[in-house]
Amino acid sequence: MAKKKFRSKPLPADKPAAPPAFAFDKSIFDIEKPRSIFLISLLLFALTAWVFSPALQCPLLIFDEFGYVFKNPHVNNGIHWDNIKWAFLSLEYSNWYPLTWISHMLDVQFYGWNAWGHHLTNVLLHAANTVLVFLVFRKLTGATWRSLMMALFFGLHPLRVESVAWISERKDVLSTFFWLSAMWAYARFAAETKIHGGKAKWFYGLTLFFLIMGLMSKTMLVTLPFVFLLLDYWPLKRWEQKSRWNLLIEKVPFFLPVIGVSILSCIAQQRGGMTHEMINLSLPDRLENAVISYVRYLGKFFWPENLCVYYPHPGHWPADKVILAGLFVAGVSLFAWLKRKSIPYLFVGWFWFLGTLVPVINLVQLGSQSIADRYTYVPIIGICLLVSWGLWELTKQWRQRAVVLSVAVAAAVIVCAALTRYEIQFWKSDVKLWSRAIAVTDGNYVAHCNLGMIVRTLNPQWALNEFQQSDSIYPYYAEAQKALANLLVQGRFYPQAIAHGQVAVELDPSDPRPLFDISCAYRREGNYDEAIRYVRKAISLDPHSLNYQATLCEMLVQSGHGVESIPFLEETVMTMSNQPIILNALGVALIDNRQYDEAITNFQKALQIIPDLAIAKSNLIIAINLKNQPSVQANPNSSR
Repeated sequence: MAKKKFRSKPLPADKPAAPPAFAFDKSIFDIEKPRSIFLISLLLFALTAWVFSPALQCPLLIFDEFGYVFKNPHVNNGIHWDNIKWAFLSLEYSNWYPLTWISHMLDVQFYGWNAWGHHLTNVLLHAANTVLVFLVFRKLTGATWRSLMMALFFGLHPLRVESVAWISERKDVLSTFFWLSAMWAYARFAAETKIHGGKAKWFYGLTLFFLIMGLMSKTMLVTLPFVFLLLDYWPLKRWEQKSRWNLLIEKVPFFLPVIGVSILSCIAQQRGGMTHEMINLSLPDRLENAVISYVRYLGKFFWPENLCVYYPHPGHWPADKVILAGLFVAGVSLFAWLKRKSIPYLFVGWFWFLGTLVPVINLVQLGSQSIADRYTYVPIIGICLLVSWGLWELTKQWRQRAVVLSVAVAAAVIVCAALTRYEIQFWKSDVKLWSRAIAVTDGNYVAHCNLGMIVRTLNPQWALNEFQQSDSIYPYYAEAQKALANLLVQGRFYPQAIAHGQVAVELDPSDPRPLFDISCAYRREGNYDEAIRYVRKAISLDPHSLNYQATLCEMLVQSGHGVESIPFLEETVMTMSNQPIILNALGVALIDNRQYDEAITNFQKALQIIPDLAIAKSNLIIAINLKNQPSVQANPNSSR
């Protein structure tokens, strides 16, 4: 029997196979799609803002916020034309950064004196900068995951805390926003130039615009044209397309505002005394500290412990440490140069780090600190670049590279986020901030002095101990000597106050305050000749001080020079007619000269200003009695 053959019939064309139980659209995982890039950027912004959100609970810090923003008459009443004009003309705080001033004015306009609003602006700007690092380097390199790693390392690192949690460091986050915007515009310019696009000039002009805006926020952008040259080498590879001379000529318009702002900044810093605070440091000392600083900054990036607001300058570093640091920096620099073709990201990242630190590496000593966390805000981007690309290259042969890198980066992000939120807690009060600096550094005379200034009102004895600690560590710190002189006068330790005041005058001859404290100490000892001599010196430095003028008037009268002081007192009254103390002093001098009617008039004017001024009431009665008894000789000691 023939076997029956069975033929399989094909499925009808209009009857497709049943779909699997669960179907995924793999296209949603395509990170190169604009939608995915937008989502990554949004999540990155939110994560950064959340990590730094405790900064919104930080108060106004005394040593900058009150003088820098809230007690600055040009800033604390918001935006109007006179304040904007001042912002562009001002060289206060030893710098020229009009856009930073204007940003503070806008904050006052919107938030008033609510500290959280001013901190919020810093947090949002930093979150935006973190996203820009991701977008700009993705634009430059086309490497999405590496750019994301780089942005995470930059944005969440605890070294960022000082620039974000300190309202007065607005200049860091604002200027970097323009720095990164200029890099984005430059990347677009380079792309248009490569294809001979018509928009090249437009993006070139936009780059120049962002550069100028950044320079008006902080002079740190003086190194940006050099960074453009590094980017021309890699990843833009324009060195292969154009001659180096042409690339340099192309940057000339960028260097012009840089030179102008650099000159203006030097003038501002010299006027503000920034370059004289540690003028005793020789060039070799500054070079030693610069070399050490590069290594210290790297150490704080890879092992961020014992961070604080102020790191004291030791003056001199041990020779062995300087030699080792110098060999390390020179060795890495040589290696990066020799491997610039095979490892271009190392070349660019390392020299970005070295070069952008030059303005703040203290080759020209600005202030008395050795290093500062805020100075790493831009330079550390170079280290983030070489670390991210280095990790990617080192693991390229690994089978489970994606898993290993994901776990490693996630762990690093968690650690950085935890450390950052931990560091922010020290910015929640002035006492915590400076106590932390004392705890994690040695010989921190500035921190001791600043802590003393904070607690002097509530606990004078604690303040005195801190000032004395500062003096014992570094007796040439003028601010500690001034603080000691002032506090000792209040405590009635007059000889000690005079001694510290004289040291302060030697250290800072331009400040009238220690001269006035010396005058007060001599006055309370009864030495009116010396008291008058010192208060006159104080007035010569600050001729508009009402307090100094009034004190001199009182001392002239009390020292028996009332009659001789009448011309000076009359001149003072003409310029300060609403000062009852001066009116009273003039009245007493006129009594001594038997000009009773004029004396009565001045006492009455004083009482019109302050009706309950007891001394003027008493002297008015004396003057009236003396007027009614002209035969009685006026006793100079009968009036006050």
